Amino acid sequence: MIAAGASAGVASAFGAPIGGALFSYEISKPNTFWTFSMLWRVFAATCISTFLLGIITSLWTGATFSLEDTGALKFGKLADEESSLLDLPAAVIIGIVCALLGSFFIFVNINLAILRKKYITQNWQKILEAVMFAFLSTSIFFGAVLLRNSDCVPN
Repeated sequence: MIAAGASAGVASAFGAPIGGALFSYEISKPNTFWTFSMLWRVFAATCISTFLLGIITSLWTGATFSLEDTGALKFGKLADEESSLLDLPAAVIIGIVCALLGSFFIFVNINLAILRKKYITQNWQKILEAVMFAFLSTSIFFGAVLLRNSDCVPN
């Protein structure tokens, strides 16, 4: 059920039923519960969610129903412009920065896992850690919205 729900969400967000089913299959690949019949059920769920999103969107906007206009995430229209060699240094710099950030994330994650294994041994400590992490992350995200002080404030 969780696999079908996650697949349906991804499929309706991007308007890609096959992609949603393959996403869920790929994410849960180490598990052995996947059967061929379950893959078909998940694919049916993704097709139904994408189709219903298209119907609901067309009813909401008043437009005629079209299978070409599915997916909740619209990235806008991109102009067809060719890249030039002047774009290459920016791409290299972005690649280097992302590689450094990724290696830093892995370094921090490995060290935190070692500390967790050493100091967090009781079940109540694991639960407390999860609750504290959830509270801290939601507080930071909520505070970031409040600090922005824009259209998020009710009239």
